[in-house]
Amino acid sequence: MNSTIFLPDTSSTDTMGVYDRNTEGRELVQKLVDNVKDRNFLITGPTPGGLGAETAISIAAGKPAMIILVGRSQTKAQPTIDAIQAVDPNIKVKFVIAELSSLKSVRAAAHSILSNNEISKIDVIINNAAVMASPQMKTEDGLDYQFGINHLSQFVLTNTVMPKILAAGLGARIVNVTSSGHRYTGVRLHDPNFTEPGSYSEFAGYGQAKTANILYSVELNKRLASRGIHAYAPHPGSISTNLQVYLQALGDNAMQVLDAASWKVNGCSMEDTRKRDPMKTLQQGCASIIRAAIDPDLVKEEGVFISDVNLTTDPKDVRLWATDPELAEKCWRLSEELVGEKFDI
Repeated sequence: MNSTIFLPDTSSTDTMGVYDRNTEGRELVQKLVDNVKDRNFLITGPTPGGLGAETAISIAAGKPAMIILVGRSQTKAQPTIDAIQAVDPNIKVKFVIAELSSLKSVRAAAHSILSNNEISKIDVIINNAAVMASPQMKTEDGLDYQFGINHLSQFVLTNTVMPKILAAGLGARIVNVTSSGHRYTGVRLHDPNFTEPGSYSEFAGYGQAKTANILYSVELNKRLASRGIHAYAPHPGSISTNLQVYLQALGDNAMQVLDAASWKVNGCSMEDTRKRDPMKTLQQGCASIIRAAIDPDLVKEEGVFISDVNLTTDPKDVRLWATDPELAEKCWRLSEELVGEKFDI
């Protein structure tokens, strides 16, 4: 489950002269190497060919102390592990098994991280794993499949390992990978599991979850910024990976579904969207994630949503339903209710 996003975004900030959609992850690591060296990174969704793997391999060039990969299968993740160690054999690479559609599995993974004395701290956690545009399904816990995997699993994992993030202290980062797809809809606070007849569609489920990623970042900043720990929600852009597996399963109907989503999110057809903002490479896509993870200058700017490697608060780019502090607090409370656990952070 790799968090690659199909819908592009356009935004502008004062730093556009420094970074843009062509900025690559490796150049950011090289530029900001002091914020990578000797630090511990946790990344979910490390399947080869996806953004999680590309991010991990790029970060490896900066000589981090440790990279913790969280995924469903070590066998599938092994090429990513091998690639990291090929870049720098001195990096400690740890793999932790977690099935994100099971809160029991997520909690077990989190507690294994907490109990591992070799992991003294987590300087950066990157919640990258995701699914997109699935048919209506439920997780093991009876939760909406996309909301459960794309948001609630991250909510539980991150909040449970928070002692290790707090141990890293000043400069620690929490990165919740989101999408321009959040512009499709906000969080259905009254019915997040789409129990109302006819309320579910592939991108309504995806949009809700991607909005929750941003709201979670907003609320984390409210709770942690005074301790020098910040959260960001980067949108990588349009990259071809296995995130499109459910779209491929739609066959001939896929373009119709994509077109309808594109009109709602971008205000134009998918064809025009592609002309306006062509597909990115993995390196271009992971750049927004890496900047969110390691650039100390971000704290001098406003907002949590990053697109084309720049922070933006423009409501055309990031909807107010994804950044409103009251909605962020409500989303936090809803998330606690759905997972059956309160987090005192």
